[in-house]
Amino acid sequence: MRAADPATVLNALELEPGTPANWSSGLAAMYARGEDQWVFVSPPVSGWVMAVSTSWPYPTAETHHDIGKKFDLLFSRLMKRFDDVQFFGSHRVVDFAAWARAVDGKPIRLFGWSGCNGEVFMNSGSQTPEEAKLGLVDLSGLSLQDSTDAIFKAAEEDGEKEDAGEESTRRAFPNEDVVVELAGLWSIDPSMLHEQDVPPGVGLTARLPNALRQ
Repeated sequence: MRAADPATVLNALELEPGTPANWSSGLAAMYARGEDQWVFVSPPVSGWVMAVSTSWPYPTAETHHDIGKKFDLLFSRLMKRFDDVQFFGSHRVVDFAAWARAVDGKPIRLFGWSGCNGEVFMNSGSQTPEEAKLGLVDLSGLSLQDSTDAIFKAAEEDGEKEDAGEESTRRAFPNEDVVVELAGLWSIDPSMLHEQDVPPGVGLTARLPNALRQ
């Protein structure tokens, strides 16, 4: 979120006030295994505040249980308070990749892909210029099934080019690298935080209620 402080984000999410935590303790709490699930809301970095959790719901069609509805609740709370809200998710084991963005209170892009299942499970809004820059397949206006078919068709075409000794700048299958690079183009690359001159700061940790957990 484009925000000034973590307390504002927790308030927008309608969570408890939270416990102060630095990056080390906040991320440790977020990754801790147990019945409770936690979110670490970071101190501001270049005008952005990150709310990090392994349990956030993600943008998906209603056929995927109630995860999509929980994500809508999460995103709607944030859209009401911040002029630029972004979501990024990935899981390399199951080749999961998802992202979403809302500007000035309106969602402009929601996308989700599961390589394990070989399907697009969310595709709303037109492809953004940053997605195009990364060489992703343009899925604007396509249904979930047509989006899935378009990705596999692009991958097949790219394979044929490689067999013919040609190179392709397209990236048919979204993956963890794409998610991180897109974050860098939209706002901040989380994998490069160590290279930024960020002063020491304190964020907040808070428990996630069931309404905001996948």
